[in-house]
Amino acid sequence: MRKTWIWFWTVFVVVLAGFGVVYWSLWQDSPQREGEKAKEMFSAYTAHWQNGEFAEMYEQLSAKTKQQMTKEQFILRYQNIYEGIEASHVTVEPLYNGPLEPDGDGTIKLHYRFSMETFVDPIVFTGKATLVKEQQNGEEGWYVMWNPSFLLPDMQDGDKVRASTVAPKRGEIVDRAGRPLATNRVVVEVGVDPSEWSELPQAGQSQVGDILQLSSEELAGFLKGSSAAKSTFIRIATLVQDDKRLFQLTGTKGIVLRKKQVRYYPYKEAMAHLIGYTGAISAEELEKRKEQGYISSDRIGKVGLEQIYEERLRGSAGGRISILNAEGIEKKLIGEKPAKNGETVKLTIDAELQKEIYEQIKQEAGTAAAIHPKTGDVLALVSTPAYDPNDFVLGMSTTQWNKLNTDPQKPLLNRFAHGYAPGSTFKPITGAIGLDTGAITTQEERSITGLHWQKDSSWGNYEVTRVSDYKSPVNLRKALVYSDNIYFAQTALAIGEEPFLQQATEFGFEEAIPIPFPVEKSKLTNAEMRNEIQLADSGYGQGEVTMTPLHLALVYSAYVNDGSMVYPSLIQGEQHEPFWKQNVMTKESAQIIGQDLLQVMEDPRGTGRGARVFGHQLAGKTGTAELKQKKGELGRENGWYAAFNVDDPRLLLVMMVEDVRGRGGSHVLDSKIKRIFSQALPTSKTFAN
Repeated sequence: MRKTWIWFWTVFVVVLAGFGVVYWSLWQDSPQREGEKAKEMFSAYTAHWQNGEFAEMYEQLSAKTKQQMTKEQFILRYQNIYEGIEASHVTVEPLYNGPLEPDGDGTIKLHYRFSMETFVDPIVFTGKATLVKEQQNGEEGWYVMWNPSFLLPDMQDGDKVRASTVAPKRGEIVDRAGRPLATNRVVVEVGVDPSEWSELPQAGQSQVGDILQLSSEELAGFLKGSSAAKSTFIRIATLVQDDKRLFQLTGTKGIVLRKKQVRYYPYKEAMAHLIGYTGAISAEELEKRKEQGYISSDRIGKVGLEQIYEERLRGSAGGRISILNAEGIEKKLIGEKPAKNGETVKLTIDAELQKEIYEQIKQEAGTAAAIHPKTGDVLALVSTPAYDPNDFVLGMSTTQWNKLNTDPQKPLLNRFAHGYAPGSTFKPITGAIGLDTGAITTQEERSITGLHWQKDSSWGNYEVTRVSDYKSPVNLRKALVYSDNIYFAQTALAIGEEPFLQQATEFGFEEAIPIPFPVEKSKLTNAEMRNEIQLADSGYGQGEVTMTPLHLALVYSAYVNDGSMVYPSLIQGEQHEPFWKQNVMTKESAQIIGQDLLQVMEDPRGTGRGARVFGHQLAGKTGTAELKQKKGELGRENGWYAAFNVDDPRLLLVMMVEDVRGRGGSHVLDSKIKRIFSQALPTSKTFAN
């Protein structure tokens, strides 16, 4: 009986297994199973698509599709279109709604949802893919019948994608009255069509070179290279619209003229170092900024405020993505974003004052800073000699660049951003510290005889020298009026090294001036105060003391504001405290020094008397800083002037001119200071509180 049951169950299991094999075979070939296979394949395909694995996508295409394009063509098409529209965050989601079965023609239709970010707007659409079952490489499976609508909706064979950017208009830089300092204008690019140019006789080519002031070597340089040979337009010069040379060039064989909008600087050299200029973006700059949407054809702020406010001025580009038919006609707009123009940056600068200051010192190597001593508005920042920033925009010849770059007066150097020994213009600082520390009083007089002085024999052969021996005791006022080096050297020693450095540092030395422009920090020493000689020299603005003209102007504002230094503003509308440094000296000391500075200009023997202005009272201080390597030699001299109007103070001007030895020292500046205040005070309304 037991054997019978064993035989029964054995037969049962075998029969059941047979039925299972038959059922599995039937299920494998069923429409439902084919639908599952198609789903698996399409899920893999969309994953490759989402990951940008175009080579893997190609392997899953139908044989018919592969006959129509090679793998390289397929990959290149995706890469070119996606790069052109700056595709990112690509997402491809297959959409499955229940069981799938092949259609009557044996294909399976699957839907998907596609989305991606582009340089305009996101693109989102739902597409449909057709899968076909076929054998490839000896294996049967489901493959995708690709069509152009996979790239963008409604694309057909022969269509192309056009991605175009719309450049924003660069924002202007304007002065306090709205006068444009950096704006945009239309110019004419002069170019050469190489194929036609080669047919122009040598005499004709030379004539073009003469008109544009280009040598034959420079012209040949433009036309050199394989890229130039393939071009139909090679720019050789850029001229303003009303340039008479355009009439001479019009109609010349091989010459092509086309208009273009470029940056323009109406105040030219007068604003060059402050405003800066734009230029073609370099490879290094592009690498740093490509994530911000910059492209190789962009122009970018190179120096000055053009560089500092690049992001605000640039704006953001717009663009269009559209589908073109085989004839190049737009058939569908896929996405569009308008360009956002750059902001207007409004400065506190008074352009006409800046221009007047520039005109006064343009023949010199020098610098100047002007502020409103009550509000802190920076009214002018000038550096001379300078350059015309429009030359950088229009394009310089090699000759022009070499001349500019090798000029011994260094027109490319921004002097208002650098520190210089302030000479005697530093003496009011020493005077204020002396009063506040009790090292001096207004009544104290010193009997100083002769032109030379040293503390004792420990100084060796080093002496402090003054210009004149006035044969009478010297107090603070006389020392400022006569600009007595010995008095202030003695005062610095009387104050002492530690109190002197501590008090002087409160004036903002070793600190960045709080304006959005890179200006060197003023300093009292290079590292430390080495000895008493350096301390004595520092008392009258020599030693290792250096100051920028703007910093010196801010210090002098304390004599107007009861001992507090005004907070500087370069950009209109900035919100900040009224004072950068509060109570750097007592109110009493500020008033005393202020009155003494008035006498520097008013006293018959005052060093500033030559700059007096009819109808206005000025207070100020002159200074001559000597630059030499060792004792006994004649070094170069820089002449300084710091002055402000006393009644209703609204203009404080600091000026420095290099190399004034043998020309009267700081008196070289007398007529310049006088003319600037004469022009500014009676007519200017922009300085008003």
